[in-house]
Amino acid sequence: MSRLKDLPPGVARVLWLGATLFWAVQLSLYLLGGLSLLDTILLATLLIAIPALAIAQVPLAQEALIERLPAYWSSIATLWVLGTISWLVGTRTEGLAAIGLTLLPPVPFIAWTLGLTAAGLGIIVVFRQVALGLRVRESPLLRSLLPRTAEERGVFAILSLAAGVGEEVAYRGYAIPVLIPVVGSVGALLLTSAVFGVLHVYQGTLGIFRTAVMGATLAGGFLLSGSLLPAIIAHTAIDLLAGILIADKLLLPLNSHGVGGVDETLQES
Repeated sequence: MSRLKDLPPGVARVLWLGATLFWAVQLSLYLLGGLSLLDTILLATLLIAIPALAIAQVPLAQEALIERLPAYWSSIATLWVLGTISWLVGTRTEGLAAIGLTLLPPVPFIAWTLGLTAAGLGIIVVFRQVALGLRVRESPLLRSLLPRTAEERGVFAILSLAAGVGEEVAYRGYAIPVLIPVVGSVGALLLTSAVFGVLHVYQGTLGIFRTAVMGATLAGGFLLSGSLLPAIIAHTAIDLLAGILIADKLLLPLNSHGVGGVDETLQES
């Protein structure tokens, strides 16, 4: 309680709201959705708790000096834990197929992987052009998180792999099949994609929409192909290419006040 009082008022409100929604969603899924207790707790964590923490961290990170390597390793650990838990819970009854970890024939596998990778990079380019047209400026926080040294690029590559595996297993491979009986295929795709966008709130408002569209594309590939593996590889490749090889060409002009006003709103008293 005392620690919450020491936080900026906007951050504390987000955490309180997140805690309230967590239990509301968990109980609704358990009592009305007919899901097991374990699944409802994990789903509420993925859909509510983690996004709430992501939103709350933005104004705190804006005020702090970002140390990229510790931030990378912390994110890597979080993603692996998240992916591992989702893996274990999702495969406890029906094995790897339950989370989409099934092999495709070589030609469809290559086609889906290359197609999803190209689509993801295309989404980034399109949103960049939209941002330039709207005169949206880049978030200083996003710039500060991009690798600059050889060591940072090496660890960022590990982070890209952790995101490709952890986020895909959690938000596509696990969450979508569990949610389909409750909200349908389209509902599961839209819900998980919206949450995926909110997880990237540090990229600003346009970044939220960009990653939501990216998540919907990867989810669509998973549902249509029947395998999560192309999405995992594509996600990893997109992060590597966009974060290391072509990051300078994709960044927008800098805005010292952030993008989209999310951080300013949370810091208001």
